[in-house]
Amino acid sequence: MRILSVLAQYGFSAASISLAAMPDGQEFSSSRLVVTYTAMIGHARAMLNLPVVNIEAFMFEKPHEAASQQVRRFDGEAFLKRIFLIMNSERRLAI
Repeated sequence: MRILSVLAQYGFSAASISLAAMPDGQEFSSSRLVVTYTAMIGHARAMLNLPVVNIEAFMFEKPHEAASQQVRRFDGEAFLKRIFLIMNSERRLAI
């Protein structure tokens, strides 16, 4: 998954985990945030007491010049800014 490798490049440890692996939440005690899709936000919030980043908030429709279709574009810069904002906020709250 490309997002995992991008997060790793910035020093974050990330894992892709299915909903079936989430029920008790104990194995996520070292986690500091959740990145998920809109449809899974409610499940993640109900199972884990962590900040949630909706990855779909960073996907935008962009007109494709060669066709009359729309192309989805991921705003990786804004996504990383949001991750850093959450991580820095948590760090400040812990001090």
